Amino acid sequence: MTSSVVVGNQVWVEDAEDAWVLAEVQTIEEEKAEVILANKTTKSLAISECHLQNPRTHGGVEDMTKLSYLHEPGVLFNLHNRYDLDEIYTYTGSILIAVNPFHKLPHLYGKDMMEQYKGVTLGELSPHVFAVADSAYRAMTKEKLSQSILVSGESGAGKTETTKLIMQYLAYMGGRDTETKERTVEQQVLESNPLLEAFGNAKTVRNDNSSRFGKFVEIQFDKLGKISGAAVRTYLLERSRVVQITDPERNYHIFYQLCDGASPEEKEELRLGPTTSFHYLNQSKCHELNGVSNAEEYANTRKAMGVVGISEEDQDAIFRMVAAVLHLGNCNFTPGSDDEATLSDEQSTKAVANVAHLLRCDLEQLQKALLTRTIVTRDESYVKPLDCAAATNSRDSLAKTLYSRLFDWLVDAINNSIGQDSESKTLVGVLDIYGFESFKVNSFEQFCINLANEKLQQHFNQHVFKMEQEEYTREQIDWSYINFVDNQDVLSLIEGKPMGILALLDEQCRFPKSSPESFSLKLVQEHSKNARFVVPKRSNGRFTLKHYAGEVLYDCDFFLEKNKDFVVAEHQNLLQSSESKFVTILFPAPEGEGQQSSMKFSSVGSRFKLQLGELMKALEKTEPHYVRCIKPNNKNKPGMFEKPNVLHQLRCGGVLEAVRISCAGYPSRKPIEEFVDRFGLLYPTWMDSGKTEKQVSADILEKAELQGWQIGVSKVFLRAGQMAILDNLRTTTMNIAATLIQKHARRYQKHALYRRMKASAIVIQAYVRGMIARKLARKMRLNHAAILCQKTLRGAQARNHYMKQRKAILLIQACTRGLIGRTKARTARRIKSATIISSSWRRYQEQKKYKAYRKSVIALQCCWRCKCARKAVRKMKAEARETGALIGAKAALEKKVQDLQWRLELDRRLKDDAEKAHKQELAALQQQLDEAKAQAEEAQAALAEEREARKESAEALETQRELQAKLAEEEAEKAKSAVREAEVAAMKEQMEDANKRAEEALAKVSEAQAQATEGIESAEARAKAAESETKEAEAQLTALHAQFEELRALNSKLEGQNTELQHQLANMPAPAAGIARVMEKTRQVVPSSPDVSTPNGAASPATPSVEASPTDAKTPAPAAAAPAAAVARQPIDPNAPRRGNDAMADLEREQAELDAKKQRLMMEKQQGEQEEMLKCMTNEIGFANGRPVAACIIFRSLLHWQSFEAERTNIFDRIIQTMSRAIENHTEDNQHLSYWLSNTTTLLFLLQRTLRTSAAANMYHQQRRRSSVSLFDRWRGGWSSSQRSTASSATPPPAASAGSANAANNGGNTVKQVEAKYPALLFKQQLTAFVEKIYGMVRDNVKKEITPQLGQCIQAPRVGRGGVGGASRAVRTGGASAMPLSSHWRSILESLDKLHSCLKANHVPGFLIKKLFTQVFSFINVQLFNSLLLRRECCSFSNGEYVKTGLAELENWLHTAGSESVDNAWDELRYIRQAVTFLVIHQKPKKTLDEITHDLCPVLSVQQLYRISTMYWDDKYGTETVSQEVLSNMKQLMMEDTNSAVSNSFLLDDDSSIPFSVDDISSALSDVHVSNMLNDLPTPPPLRDNPSFAFLETAVPDS
Repeated sequence: MTSSVVVGNQVWVEDAEDAWVLAEVQTIEEEKAEVILANKTTKSLAISECHLQNPRTHGGVEDMTKLSYLHEPGVLFNLHNRYDLDEIYTYTGSILIAVNPFHKLPHLYGKDMMEQYKGVTLGELSPHVFAVADSAYRAMTKEKLSQSILVSGESGAGKTETTKLIMQYLAYMGGRDTETKERTVEQQVLESNPLLEAFGNAKTVRNDNSSRFGKFVEIQFDKLGKISGAAVRTYLLERSRVVQITDPERNYHIFYQLCDGASPEEKEELRLGPTTSFHYLNQSKCHELNGVSNAEEYANTRKAMGVVGISEEDQDAIFRMVAAVLHLGNCNFTPGSDDEATLSDEQSTKAVANVAHLLRCDLEQLQKALLTRTIVTRDESYVKPLDCAAATNSRDSLAKTLYSRLFDWLVDAINNSIGQDSESKTLVGVLDIYGFESFKVNSFEQFCINLANEKLQQHFNQHVFKMEQEEYTREQIDWSYINFVDNQDVLSLIEGKPMGILALLDEQCRFPKSSPESFSLKLVQEHSKNARFVVPKRSNGRFTLKHYAGEVLYDCDFFLEKNKDFVVAEHQNLLQSSESKFVTILFPAPEGEGQQSSMKFSSVGSRFKLQLGELMKALEKTEPHYVRCIKPNNKNKPGMFEKPNVLHQLRCGGVLEAVRISCAGYPSRKPIEEFVDRFGLLYPTWMDSGKTEKQVSADILEKAELQGWQIGVSKVFLRAGQMAILDNLRTTTMNIAATLIQKHARRYQKHALYRRMKASAIVIQAYVRGMIARKLARKMRLNHAAILCQKTLRGAQARNHYMKQRKAILLIQACTRGLIGRTKARTARRIKSATIISSSWRRYQEQKKYKAYRKSVIALQCCWRCKCARKAVRKMKAEARETGALIGAKAALEKKVQDLQWRLELDRRLKDDAEKAHKQELAALQQQLDEAKAQAEEAQAALAEEREARKESAEALETQRELQAKLAEEEAEKAKSAVREAEVAAMKEQMEDANKRAEEALAKVSEAQAQATEGIESAEARAKAAESETKEAEAQLTALHAQFEELRALNSKLEGQNTELQHQLANMPAPAAGIARVMEKTRQVVPSSPDVSTPNGAASPATPSVEASPTDAKTPAPAAAAPAAAVARQPIDPNAPRRGNDAMADLEREQAELDAKKQRLMMEKQQGEQEEMLKCMTNEIGFANGRPVAACIIFRSLLHWQSFEAERTNIFDRIIQTMSRAIENHTEDNQHLSYWLSNTTTLLFLLQRTLRTSAAANMYHQQRRRSSVSLFDRWRGGWSSSQRSTASSATPPPAASAGSANAANNGGNTVKQVEAKYPALLFKQQLTAFVEKIYGMVRDNVKKEITPQLGQCIQAPRVGRGGVGGASRAVRTGGASAMPLSSHWRSILESLDKLHSCLKANHVPGFLIKKLFTQVFSFINVQLFNSLLLRRECCSFSNGEYVKTGLAELENWLHTAGSESVDNAWDELRYIRQAVTFLVIHQKPKKTLDEITHDLCPVLSVQQLYRISTMYWDDKYGTETVSQEVLSNMKQLMMEDTNSAVSNSFLLDDDSSIPFSVDDISSALSDVHVSNMLNDLPTPPPLRDNPSFAFLETAVPDS
């Protein structure tokens, strides 16, 4: 070791106050070293007392076995450094050390943290209690062996909280998912803690809530690894505390809770007083705990009892027994006659009465049991009075027995409430037991506790040595000569027979005259030569034991009393006779009775030893895991680390013992690559030799002339002190290298100084020459400027003179020209005015002449017009005498009437033809209806012609009236002419004669006109009747159409197959009479009459023939018009529709049979078509112009079959099942999944655009309950729907008008919307879920593929050293651009590129690709960021550069892929990008908190920044992390945000939700034209040859 410490080393030296302090070696003389401390004082000590300081690492190391120097100060200060950073967990091999922070650290716990540690190998992530629990759970499930987790530590170290965390993790891993309100097993175990703490915890010197018993919780698991049961095993309850305590400790909490928290009624019933009134409690002055209310704790204990399932009756009995124990302590005794013990005073008598009342036993028997003993011999038995000491022992024995039995019953009640699994084969046990204790005064309790810890330490040592053996075996090194450090000699000293300490104690307790002095003397006599037993100089009844944790001085004063525990038969009989059932249950009848004495001695120490043996047997059946809890200070304050106190706990907890075991073998061990990285510079010539790392390591160690080292498979193992030698050699080598570097640096600096001075001289010369040249240039410039100024001045003066002269000349010219212009203007105005006056006068004269001439012309014209008018009157009178015009008008009217009659006859014949058409095909019905409508239109045209004839007749009458008016006017004019009176008289005679003839002609015309009018009115009436009947038929058709719309739910499949129905019905004869009546009712214009047609159908004689000759038109008008008028006045029979009721009944029956057959044929054909379509779906039929063919064919088929409007159909379920079968065997094939994702998304988009939800879909059940309409209505509805289905372009129903309007505005949707029924809406929901399922499968496949690579991408790879030289430097040197990209990053890029190409090839919508890559990059961000925060080796500078290089490659890939498909994905990496940026920035200590949180890392939370800052280490440049001030500010902010739910965890959660909805799909594809998507699609060959799918070849019409 002499060579391991050199001058200048930083070493640890022991200190009385701080345990260990840091010092620097100043001088070394032989085996002495002089060191200087931090306070500038010097100290001389042996070199063996100096321990080298470990290399500085910010935040310490996570596993202390990796420390270069494994010793006490190294372990202590590593824990201190981590504790200052709130890193409370540290490994020592497989042992977890947990330091109590005394404040909440919510970010370390929670389900997200449990998820991170699930299934992770111990040591891979940062130390955590969850890692130990997971290791135990995984070992149990894989190896099918029971496990145990031993949680130890002194009071207040956090054992109970650690146990709770372990149980929470086990519940998280093995808990059952229960939907009921029943409490789970793990909940019940946790809920029992308050009850056990109340009855088993007490205040000690170091802890206010110290567990005074050992608790071993067995969590039982079934074969599936689920929790199936649990049991709480308690050991080593400190019974003596019930009757004896020391100040300032307290008795068990339940006593104080009962006294302070019970209600007045309970206190009266239990006869309680204050705590100071009871002897078992007032032995100490401490009755209250800081910050704890006894009353509230009493209520919590009551509540816990109810939760466990203890009834109110049993609770009252429990508290009666607790009160009885308190009253029993107040029973004092005084010596009476013959030293017989008697009750000392009235208070004692009252106390005994209270005990008898509470225990429901006889008072006299209780007093007898306390004051006497019954001695039983072979022949007789007699009663022996007890002295005061024996009576006191009897009283205390009864109190301890009552309390211990009560505690055991509570444990049994808890176990019964929880329930145990008798079939469980494996379990995980959690042991929570008190730690090693060493006080100023140590009594029997500390002796027993330390014995238990010695046994556990032996178990611990064996486990640690076993782990060391496994390590050596795994590394394939020889370990046979390593000595095992054991504490068996201490255990033999304590529990050995026949002279062990416990055996001697039991022996002394059996002697009535024994005393502490005799017991101490006996120990000294038997064990004074034992190395572990030390006798103090002034023993005075004391002895010292050298435990594994140090020496403990025990006081023998109360050993005998506390070890005595009598089993008194009187007590047993007394309690068995109690009237309380609860008491009799606690004290059942014993199996046998004593033969000689009713008072049997029972050793507390022996019973303790027996229970301890049972505990060790239980632990030996399990695989142990260790958690050592450390209490950093006795004030229970956060941030305070008392080094001596912690060092004492490390010794007591066996941590340093584990260090000693490790030091016995190879305390220093390093991975081979790290060893070469650190010490390869010692011999640089070997670095390029081409040897492997293992060979180079061996050569380095041989050159260093070290002995005893070994090299394993992956590590270098060094003996104690050898690491220090290597570090000294490394330091020396680095010093030499630094000197050489300094020499060259100084030479370079001087040479650079000379070059700078030379360059400066040249610069000065250049400036001087420049200054002289500038002076000369300045003089020349001044001369040139003077000449220029003179020239400019002279030019300016000459210009001014010229400008003045020019201005004067221009002014004179302007005035002269103005004068001349004004003179000319005045002359022009005078000439213009004279011209205007002359022209006005001439105009007036000409107008006067024109008006006189115009007046003469008008008078001449009037005379001439009068003469012409008289000529015209004479001509009209001559024409009036002729009747030829009237007769021609009559003939024309008669011809029109005959034409009307012919049309009526033609209508009758058409009706007869309709009666003969009943045997024709059902498909011709539509054509016949069209013909009927056409004929109705012809009838309306005939009516229009008749109206025209009537109009012509009216015009003839009007002409006659005009003639009469003209004659009257002419007569008036003649009457006024006095000159021609004679001529007028003659003309009057002629006019009268003409008037007579005209009146006769007018009478004939009027008669013919009346007859024609009657014929016209009759024909018009008949036409109106026909028109009304046509409208009635149309109204009926409209009503039937409405009924058909309501009943489409019952006939959906019939409506979907209209074309096929017509083909089937074409081959079936329809009932003649019924169809004829239907056609008659729909086509009839004028009803047939016997007066019009003869029975054989020939024309009536009175009816003019259609082919009448021209001479027939000259027959008299009345004779010709009469038959027509008669026909026109024929009434319509209102009862005509009712005559065929019987025939209609027959028609309905036949139609019902027709419907059934039609439906059956439709179903068979539809099933066949569906099979063909589904069979085609199973094959990947590809894409056409980016459109998925399968989705479009499915949609068009469903639309053609009208499946969306069907109330019942199974086609949707069959489609979903077909799709499910298509992907069920390809769940990991993204190519196949992408194909179906594209098809299902497109199909869902088409459904979203086409389906319209209506009230009918929401009233599905109401529609099913509606009554059916008549057969005729159903036939009419089916016929009309079939007609609509055959049309290539159908008109949407009125109800769909609003939907069509919406469709027209819905992003290019030009296909009419369909009113969807319930099955269609359900199919849409199923398809939505199917799209989400496929999307999730693709996303999870990508995550599964890249997850193994992400675990490696967070840590820079180490290049294998084929030639070792510079391999480490290849990773360490260069910036981010020089960092090589590993195969893991390339694999991720290849996976992303493959996925992107696959999605593009299958035409997956772009917005889905964006969503998918956004979630994938979010997953990459979460995995890399969480790994960075959980693995300290990843928070280094070089790893930051490596990850930054990988992120740059990801960014390049994003740019290559294009923003249209992976937009916003880069933003998802913001957490890891900012974290990596923080790792690789320089000068971190100069950064302020504001700069870090606002400029560098605005996204990261304070917890995350604090975690990165504390875990950061620079393996490249050796720089430090942020300043201590920044860390303190971060810690302060974390403390302020402790209650914030947002800041509870520093880890990120992976988002596994579906980031889109149906509306998102529709809006993302809003620019897609639905009709364009469905048209021009190639029909697959299987469907192309099937005529049923001919509709796929037709274009989808626009709505």
